[in-house]
Amino acid sequence: MKLTALFLAAATFATGTALAQADKAERAKLVGTWEGWIVEGDGSTKAQQRQRVSEMVITATEISAKDGGGRSMGTGTYQTGGSGALRTMDNTGTGGPTAGKRFMGVYRLEGDTLKWCSGNDRARTRPTELRTNTGQNHFLMILTKKK
Repeated sequence: MKLTALFLAAATFATGTALAQADKAERAKLVGTWEGWIVEGDGSTKAQQRQRVSEMVITATEISAKDGGGRSMGTGTYQTGGSGALRTMDNTGTGGPTAGKRFMGVYRLEGDTLKWCSGNDRARTRPTELRTNTGQNHFLMILTKKK
């Protein structure tokens, strides 16, 4: 009985450590300064661009963004999860217009392009694809990493 409990504790610790290392590696890929657009649909055409994101700064623990006029879109902390090409990223607002709000999302990172689809603060569900869904209060950002 004690050996089983010890084994389970060790396995849980090892799994937790592996997940923490995977999260750290994933966050390292996201760290940087990004710019782009909030788009309609899947954002595949320039006509779908709706709101400029002039700067989004992602650190190992926080995200902050400014709109096309240089105004704060909010600051917050974030968590990543999942595996594969489409992963989860959830943001909790800590300052500006997003303070106290939670945003559940999914993202895909392809080279220097970050596609992040998130529910706004009224969304009750996590997006399941990289596409705007106004009926579900989901929006899509397509961002390019600045050099």
